[in-house]
Amino acid sequence: MSEFPKVLYVGGNSIETYEAETWEQIQLDPRGVLLVWEPPNPHAHYVMGMDATEGITGWTRALRTEGDEKTDNGAIEIFRPDGEYQLVWKESHGRKIPIIDEATGKQKRHYRDVQVAEWAGPCDAVELARIANILGRIYAGDAEDQCQLIWEAWPGVGMLATQELIRLGYGNLWMWEYIDSAVEETDRPGWRSTPTSQRILWYRARRHLMSHHVRMPSKFLREEYANAEVDLTKMRAKAAYGYHDDRFMAANLCFWAGHRWTYDVDRTDEMVTTTPVMDFQRYAPGLDDAMTYSEWRERATDDWYGE
Repeated sequence: MSEFPKVLYVGGNSIETYEAETWEQIQLDPRGVLLVWEPPNPHAHYVMGMDATEGITGWTRALRTEGDEKTDNGAIEIFRPDGEYQLVWKESHGRKIPIIDEATGKQKRHYRDVQVAEWAGPCDAVELARIANILGRIYAGDAEDQCQLIWEAWPGVGMLATQELIRLGYGNLWMWEYIDSAVEETDRPGWRSTPTSQRILWYRARRHLMSHHVRMPSKFLREEYANAEVDLTKMRAKAAYGYHDDRFMAANLCFWAGHRWTYDVDRTDEMVTTTPVMDFQRYAPGLDDAMTYSEWRERATDDWYGE
């Protein structure tokens, strides 16, 4: 197996290398092991997203049973927000010319969030919180004790995870924010899931992905995004029948907390024209000029592998 991803086992208060199975076996069922693409860096900034589930109390990889893969996973994703960048150029007469940011006077940079670790398995919310407690302290990075954790705290079993995190003394919890005359942080920890908040979260995450602002080496996370479908009632993405959406929900929360989207205004360099665009079925502002859906999908996902 290559050096990365490293496959580790989280148990109790310790993490150790998992060597009971080959990488080929693990790829067939990656549940219950920690996949690490980058080791912790004390100078890096990390955000951890968690999506809890009712799960199976006491579940471990060693105690898998037939059919338990149908149970929703609890998932944890860890990212470095804006963890890498590429300089932005334009072509002119066969030459590459740097594009200058008028605000800074320096060459523009295209930033991407970098996925560094992932854990998923059908354990219950309390057990998932204990795993997050360990990982958050290991990936504290430039934070004092733990990296910031954002999770779906209400409604549902996320409240159990909240209780356990508080009992464990996890202090760097994302607090729910709302917008009135100004953005204000409340005293309520965690993401509050409502039809409106879920819809806005998906809209923003979708734009983030389509703008090539994410590098995700996990093929399991990519597969969840690829197998998602639109819930026409709630107008957000959900898992297609027979698939899961726990990893991409945790990742979407990472993007939200990592970029403080409650505070930030989403600005794009979109073309403005006085000429009417008549072929509305073939044009979407900010994506590109006329493209078929298959062409857009190929372009939008061509660098999710991180090459």
